[in-house]
Amino acid sequence: MAQPDVRAAGKAKRWLVVVARGQTELYAHLVQAFATDDKVRVIVDRREDDSRNSPQIAHRLRTHGVVIIHQT
Repeated sequence: MAQPDVRAAGKAKRWLVVVARGQTELYAHLVQAFATDDKVRVIVDRREDDSRNSPQIAHRLRTHGVVIIHQT
């Protein structure tokens, strides 16, 4: 019996969806939409200090209410 390719499994794409504070309806919608997808994790950005975010992420959170980050 063939062994699974561990390298291929380790390269599975994973996504982190960060929703801006105050976007509770969007968060609820995304949690429901991705509930069955184990490659996607939806979280709320609870940090008060935006200086820890890169300028691009802070801008996307402000303008779109969400940012999607590819995790390797």
